[in-house]
Amino acid sequence: MKRFIARLRTLAAAGFGCALLMPTAHAALTLTPKINAWSGGFCVSAMIANTSNAPGGAWTLTFDLPGGQVTSSWNAVFTNSGSTYTAKGLSWNSPPQANQQFEVGFCGNGTAPLTTAFNLTEEGASSGGGGGGGGTTPTDDLNIGPKGDFKPPFSVSGNKIVDANGATVSMRGVNWFGFETPDNIAHGLWSRGYKDMIQQMQTLGFNAVRLPFCPKALHATSYTGSVESSLNPDLKGKTPLQAMDRLIGEMASRGMYVLLDHHRPDCNAISTTPQIPGYSLDDWVNDLVFVATRYKNVANVIGIDLKNEPHADYGQGAHWGNGDIATDWKLAAERAGAAVLAANPKALIFVEGISDNGGICESTYGHWWGGNIEPVECYPIDAAKVPRSKLVLSPHIYGPDVAAQAYFQASAGFPDNMPGIWQQHFGRFMGSYAVVLGEFGGRFGGADQVWQTRFVDWLKCKGVRNFFYWSWNPNSGDTGGILQDDWLTVNTGKYNNLKRLWDGSTTNTGICTP
Repeated sequence: MKRFIARLRTLAAAGFGCALLMPTAHAALTLTPKINAWSGGFCVSAMIANTSNAPGGAWTLTFDLPGGQVTSSWNAVFTNSGSTYTAKGLSWNSPPQANQQFEVGFCGNGTAPLTTAFNLTEEGASSGGGGGGGGTTPTDDLNIGPKGDFKPPFSVSGNKIVDANGATVSMRGVNWFGFETPDNIAHGLWSRGYKDMIQQMQTLGFNAVRLPFCPKALHATSYTGSVESSLNPDLKGKTPLQAMDRLIGEMASRGMYVLLDHHRPDCNAISTTPQIPGYSLDDWVNDLVFVATRYKNVANVIGIDLKNEPHADYGQGAHWGNGDIATDWKLAAERAGAAVLAANPKALIFVEGISDNGGICESTYGHWWGGNIEPVECYPIDAAKVPRSKLVLSPHIYGPDVAAQAYFQASAGFPDNMPGIWQQHFGRFMGSYAVVLGEFGGRFGGADQVWQTRFVDWLKCKGVRNFFYWSWNPNSGDTGGILQDDWLTVNTGKYNNLKRLWDGSTTNTGICTP
């Protein structure tokens, strides 16, 4: 769902550790380390749980600690060889009994390890795979070569996304949400099978999906959302992360492209900045690195959208170019983007805009959360951290169904005034940057239908062929979806308007702007 910049959001405090697991022949062992660090020291408490009704095998925990040393530990025997540490269990916790959970921990001096540094293995387990959240994942879902019309790896050449052969990429995408909610699972699976849903997307001509997630979906041992097992038998018993693996694997194997989107840090609200109480910038970067690493061998995972809709509420929150990484979205995006590329150099880095920048390097036309990329003109992303060959600007934009704006009034010249506003907001950057709309949509009635029709006309004028429409789901409260409430019937008005972007229909050149 979208939130207009004037709405005040309440952010619940939440903290999520990183869970890492190797596939096991015995049980579903999960690992959730939590790190408490301060200047010159740290402590790590790692919860290991056997989520199976069967006994597990003897386990071994390894991690790298290049900038520190362990000074004390509990509930395991720790040894080290240089900066690599190994912890083995005691008689009462290794092998673990059915449904047993326990804490292993240590404290040390220096720099704390990253949450992505931990690796849990189990005696008798197969090698390979890995990941968070618990349980096993078919390795085929994490190792899928190039499929579809375009050949990875992808990069940016000038203002276009191109494949390995230099062909210009066209992503006709939808947003399919649910993993970013407290349900921790894609929505609609209570009434349909995921394979059937994905097949319908393809039949309609969509070849890409933006998949929002939240930290808990990466680390939880079970999802709370409803899934009809008879329609999705291979999701039964999976963790949210494993279910995400399966959906991504299915889409990739069908030649569809996936954009992963870090949507909500607490799985409830869209935050102004990447960090909230209980979830730090380090946590955010670590989670992004985790997904970048996990899916680096799934060729059709085209990139990562670093944070959904940075914005300011009444002047507080994300800005662009103020020099304080706590509130400067540019600096935060540079840090996260560089970390993602270090883990997965093949990924594209999608950077959204902000909302209000306090009048600095922006027009006076009202912007949407994540929609204001104008400050990039004055404060460009540091190419030493996120090269232009990997950078995609990804603004969000909405119409009258989502919230009122002064320029939607007839007295302001609506809808004839819109092309000039769109051009000022982001169209003027389309000549020098790769610009991909991460979200736009609405219920497609009344003034919103006029807005969406005119917007598609303008996108056709601009030659835009890469986008992610919000949303596939019908249960987005302020926009509805491509599907109607039965999760099956297509909203033909929305769809017929949208498909004009790829069906070769005539362009209304009368509204084109430079």
